[in-house]
Amino acid sequence: MSTTTAGEVIRCKAAVAWEAGKPLVIEEVEVAPPQKMEVRIKILFTSLCHTDVYFWEAKGQNPVFPRILGHEAGGIVESVGEGVTDLQQGDHVLPVFTGECKECAHCKSEESNMCDLLRINTDRGVMIHDQKSRFSINGKPVFHFVGTSTFSEYTVVHVGCLAKINPLAPLDKVCVLSCGISTGLGATLNVAKPKKGSSVAIFGLGAVGLAAAEGARIAGASRIIGVDLNANRFELAKKFGVTEFVNPKDYTKPVQEVIAEMTNGGVDRSVECTGHIDAMISAFECVHDGWGVAVLVGVPHKDAVFKTSPLNLLNERTLKGTFFGNYKPRSDIPSVVEQYMNKELELEKFLTHEVPFSEINKAFDLMLKGEGIRCIIRMDLFHFYLSKIVESVGEGVTDLQQGDHVLPVFTGECKECAHCKSEESNMCDLLRINTDRGVMIHDQKSRFSINGKPVFHFVGTSTFSEYTVVHVGCLAKINPLAPLDKVCVLSCGISTGLGATLNVAKPKKGSSVAIFGLGAVGLAAAEGARIAGASRIIGVDLNANRFELAKKFGVTEFVNPKDYTKPVQEVIAEMTNGGVDRSVECTGHIDAMISAFECVHDGWGVAVLVGVPHKDAVFKTSPLNLLNERTLKGTFFGNYKPRSDIPSVVEQYMNKELELEKFLTHEVPFSEINKAFDLMLKGEGIRCIIRMGA
Repeated sequence: MSTTTAGEVIRCKAAVAWEAGKPLVIEEVEVAPPQKMEVRIKILFTSLCHTDVYFWEAKGQNPVFPRILGHEAGGIVESVGEGVTDLQQGDHVLPVFTGECKECAHCKSEESNMCDLLRINTDRGVMIHDQKSRFSINGKPVFHFVGTSTFSEYTVVHVGCLAKINPLAPLDKVCVLSCGISTGLGATLNVAKPKKGSSVAIFGLGAVGLAAAEGARIAGASRIIGVDLNANRFELAKKFGVTEFVNPKDYTKPVQEVIAEMTNGGVDRSVECTGHIDAMISAFECVHDGWGVAVLVGVPHKDAVFKTSPLNLLNERTLKGTFFGNYKPRSDIPSVVEQYMNKELELEKFLTHEVPFSEINKAFDLMLKGEGIRCIIRMDLFHFYLSKIVESVGEGVTDLQQGDHVLPVFTGECKECAHCKSEESNMCDLLRINTDRGVMIHDQKSRFSINGKPVFHFVGTSTFSEYTVVHVGCLAKINPLAPLDKVCVLSCGISTGLGATLNVAKPKKGSSVAIFGLGAVGLAAAEGARIAGASRIIGVDLNANRFELAKKFGVTEFVNPKDYTKPVQEVIAEMTNGGVDRSVECTGHIDAMISAFECVHDGWGVAVLVGVPHKDAVFKTSPLNLLNERTLKGTFFGNYKPRSDIPSVVEQYMNKELELEKFLTHEVPFSEINKAFDLMLKGEGIRCIIRMGA
């Protein structure tokens, strides 16, 4: 069976707002597949914005409940609907409350981001394609919020509202670029456009105002004047480049006059981020005549009226408005992410709190109390992809960083020992598999504990945990677009069999290969022979029921030793006019090992041993079998070096050369992990994927 959830309804957790002002409730919801021009994404991190709180309180606007709020987030594409061509499963994206259809006059204009099709609509609780919700509980719809609804493990978003970003960008940082931070940043950089050495006034030092100040800092403004009624905000604002602070309550004259006196006639640029009409007027009237530009960002009361003398305009001042910092979501937000990656934009300053999804209401409490700037909400209580994503690194780790996608491997590659430096070996001296060691090699201690008592590790990986600690040498950094629910099986058996054929046996195109044992490793060895272009792949197994399945992996013929009175090596030699060109033994039984060697052709035959035998087993054969130019080789983990080689195996899958889906026969949630053991003990299936999402 396929393990993909594409096209299926997904059951997951979401924080539902049932009514105005009441705490959100973590519920199990059903998320329908994406329809035309829609994308279903797995949310990894989300954050709380004032807009969420405003519509949760539902004071003075149309209440739409039950509803899943949230619009600042980062996630990974799970599946795409009809017509979606620029996103695919595994892409990292930021959902945005407004969109970019790329077809309307606004989208085609270089001056606007006010998309006709996907402009924000706070009253619409359904998708635009069919006017239906993709969320439901017990068959009853739960409404969307501004087209994003990121307070859910999975959500469905119009493709035009998704910014595809650098997969190396840490989603727990860049998720805040979906709304307020970009709004303030762009208001300064894209609209006000202060010159280096200029002066800028920022009205309102909340999250948006601080982002506007950050934009002024990036632009190189020499004076950044923060204007706010809360004097406590000045110290924090200094981190964002604010050099001076003005509290209107400290003066009897209008604040615009105060600023004009401070700056010899007015600032070069101002950005208003409060939404109060008086602040808007002050922001405009405080800019210098001749070249001053004022930018309005904050959303005022619907009945507010902007009043000023027309002479203020005629004296060559400019008044501008902006929406989402004039950023087009799909075209521009990826470049904002790169500003962060290039250390030009400092997002960490905005991130003051973090809570798990189960405690999402704490984020609301913090915002209502006015504490902090942005609170990151970790979706890891019910996560899936996080199980294979770097959370943090220890001292000395330089080739991995937070957010990298990795495969933990039971053996390692220190890159320093003789084996690691050799092109012929992957038997690292430092990190070779040790099944008896239950601690980390650095300090001989476990990183796991329950009630203060240690819980031991297993082969340095211990992946039956939502979080684990692994030596950097045992982690393969892979393509972040690779689906982890497929490539995770490359950490052991599949790579072992595949590499035994491709790296060690190395069959030529059109050659013959015998595979002894058609379990997971043997089928992977057969897959390797198929990829190499072998024309005859003979499967050898005592279980005749395995042949039909083996055909999917390229096996062309089947031999059951129980069907013959003569040794199976003689049977194969007769079938192949003297023996196969290559053989791969994957059972670990000593008789099969001997047969695998003795069935290869003299002169050029190569036999590769993969299976681990009993410790007392003895391999016996006539030395003439070797002298007749047969080769006997052993292999460990398919001769793959974990860090150097496994990423290329992942690429074989991504390039559709390696077909991993054939190996994935079952899937269970983490809560039912014992079912996976039962399946293996019964000999059912090949690989069972364990979802860390339930």
